[in-house]
Amino acid sequence: MLALSLLAAACAQAQTVRAQGPRGEYRPPAYVPRQPPNVMARDTTPMNCEQFRSHPHPRMVAFCEGIERSLVQMDARLQGRPAPSGSVIELPPLGSAEARQLGYACVGGQAMRRLEDGWEQVMARDRGWQRCRGG
Repeated sequence: MLALSLLAAACAQAQTVRAQGPRGEYRPPAYVPRQPPNVMARDTTPMNCEQFRSHPHPRMVAFCEGIERSLVQMDARLQGRPAPSGSVIELPPLGSAEARQLGYACVGGQAMRRLEDGWEQVMARDRGWQRCRGG
C-alpha cells in the first residue's frame, strides 16, 4: 500500500507542468478604432443612370434608379445613418453663381440649403435627406 501511494505521488509530480508567463512587463496590443468611411467623398448617385436614356427599353432608367436607390439606402442602414430619399433632383453645383442666387446647391449628391452661417441638408417630402444631381 505504501509503495502504491509513493508511486502515485511520483506520477502526479511527473505530470505537473509548470507554466510561466512572458519575461518582463506585459503590454496588451494597443486598440486602434476602425475609421469610418469618408461619406462626403462618396457620391449618392453612384450608378449614373442617365447613361441609359438612349437605351432601347423605355423602363431601363427607372430600373437603374430603383437599384441605385436600394444600394444607397442599404449603405446608409448598414452605417447607422439616416436613409436618403428615393427621388433625385437637379441642382446647381456648390460654388456656382446659380447656387449663390438660388440658395440651394448639390454637394456630393446631397441637396444643401444656404443659411446665414453655413449650409444645412434638405429633407425630402418622401422622408430622408434629399439626393440631387449637380449639373
